[in-house]
Amino acid sequence: MKSSVRTKLLEVFLVMMVLIFVLNLFIVYNQNKAVHQIDGVYINNIQLNELSTELDGMQSALYQYLNTKSSDQLENFYSYEQDYGNLIKQLNQETVNDSNKLMEKNIYYMSLTYLEKADDTIEAKRGRNISKYNDDYGEAKKLHDYLQSCINSLNMSVFLENSNNYSLLRTSLNYLTWISMLLLLVALAIAFAWIIVMTRNITKPLIQLADAANEIARGNMEVDFPIVETGDEITTVAKACNKMIDSIRVYIQKTKENYERESKMIENELIMKNDLKEAQLKYLQAQINPHFLFNSLNAGAQLAMMEGAEKACLFIENMADFFRYNVRKIDKDTTLRDELGLVDNYVYILNVRFSGEIHYSKQIDERLLDTVMPSMILQPLIENAVNHGIREMEGEGRIQVSVYGNDGQVCIKVTDNGVGIEEEVAKKILRGESAHSNSGRDSAGIGLDNVINRLRRYYNMEHVLDISRRENGGTEVVLYIQRGNGGKGNDEDTDLR
Repeated sequence: MKSSVRTKLLEVFLVMMVLIFVLNLFIVYNQNKAVHQIDGVYINNIQLNELSTELDGMQSALYQYLNTKSSDQLENFYSYEQDYGNLIKQLNQETVNDSNKLMEKNIYYMSLTYLEKADDTIEAKRGRNISKYNDDYGEAKKLHDYLQSCINSLNMSVFLENSNNYSLLRTSLNYLTWISMLLLLVALAIAFAWIIVMTRNITKPLIQLADAANEIARGNMEVDFPIVETGDEITTVAKACNKMIDSIRVYIQKTKENYERESKMIENELIMKNDLKEAQLKYLQAQINPHFLFNSLNAGAQLAMMEGAEKACLFIENMADFFRYNVRKIDKDTTLRDELGLVDNYVYILNVRFSGEIHYSKQIDERLLDTVMPSMILQPLIENAVNHGIREMEGEGRIQVSVYGNDGQVCIKVTDNGVGIEEEVAKKILRGESAHSNSGRDSAGIGLDNVINRLRRYYNMEHVLDISRRENGGTEVVLYIQRGNGGKGNDEDTDLR
């Protein structure tokens, strides 16, 4: 599989970045883990020291209260008692196969007994029961001394155990540091070697190509570019340059022959231009005079009426009105009423052709029908809805035209239940580009791009049309025109018959 130079460089960069990133993650994770373990080595000793301090403080406050019966000392006692109670809750309370944990369990239960004796001593002191609080205080003092002895013994045992663990963790952290440095050095060495190889593979064929190009620049056209199968753009460039050199050689070889044929080619070109002009002239001669066309349609309508063919007469009259409007209105202003009348004629003609498959409805604000506007604006909207919406669907097609006012503008909305417009096509239309081709379609020759561009010039504003896909299927087009006479004024109509 061929890879471009960019791809190769990106591969090197990404692989190295990922490798270094993974190594850094590995190093940071293990170092943090080791640091947390080291930080947690002596936490048990700190807790035991706090436990011993709180126990001494509580015993001292108890002694001071018994001697002075001071409320401050009593508050100190209760404060120490609460803190000490919270600390002993962190001690082990289960029977396990660990001497230190068993010692914690003994300290916990002895502490409960001590707290109970201390409370009894205070109660006896308050009740002035001298013999009882002396006995209770003596027992509390013995428990205090024994607890301190147990806490100190446990603290020393835990300290020795933690010291061994600390030494092991420090040794592991040192090993981890050296291993991390070694891995980084190996990764950097691999990256450096890979970059050197990759750079040489890229630059070597480029140097060869440059040498060949210099020879050709000196006029030596017999030099070929060396083909190095690198599997990237360099090979493609070399092959393309060789093809270019071959083409130049062939061109030089044939220049003399082409020079001799130049006069004949110019003569043939002149003949072709004359033939084209003649074809254009014949095409113009073949155009039907519009006056003759709709006058002939009127004659056909009269003949159909005389023979009693009312439907044929109505169809021909609509056709005549349609062509008459196109001829006399194509470059003049009109009214919204006349534009809607043209749409009525156009939809009638389509329904005759397609057996009434198009269901057409209108919701019109009658007060807006005399609004002046450019001609041939609405018919392309209906044509677009038919050709690119309804014709491509199965079932009956529906088109609705709504006219309403909004903020000094006249809004003309055309909706259909067709296949719906694609977002990219709608964007092209709103940019004033030709998004549909009329080839193979029945078209009056005016596209939505023409409508948008004419409206923008006529009203001197950018936002003249919105087009969107409806949620329940079909397309919605909203046209915005001003209520005034627009940018051109109203020309007088001339009835061509």
